Amino acid sequence: MAWTSKLPAAMDALVAAFTDWPGLAGVTVRDGPSTSQAAVQEIVSVGYTGGENGTDAESTLMTEGLGGVVDREQFLIRCATAVLVGGDGVAVARRRAYELLAEAGAAIAANRQLGGSVMRAMIASHALTMDQTPKGAQVGVVFEVSCDAYSGV
Repeated sequence: MAWTSKLPAAMDALVAAFTDWPGLAGVTVRDGPSTSQAAVQEIVSVGYTGGENGTDAESTLMTEGLGGVVDREQFLIRCATAVLVGGDGVAVARRRAYELLAEAGAAIAANRQLGGSVMRAMIASHALTMDQTPKGAQVGVVFEVSCDAYSGV
């Protein structure tokens, strides 16, 4: 078997975990960027934060052990929650965006191995953005899922 990165499998597992998580029922879960023009009020995105600068995932590899048979792969997958509410309800949107973040964190905590794709996954950091748009208050929380895995032959 050829060398392979665990990052794609981990992304697939995150999409599945968020889609199946009861606390995110009714929330749109997207796998990467979307061309959909559907208006959504609440979203969780995996591997895409909506920003024009930066990357959606990053990986670092290092040799593991003396035999050099497997590599240790540590990577970050950037995800986001976003909420749009009508009017000036920034506080309402902010609270809901963090509720979605908490549910995403709970989905990861329930299966830290992401279906066997990694040894450990966790939310490592998050950043808040708030805006007033013509459609109302929009709040986003970009978060990084940190993963540790073995990659090899």
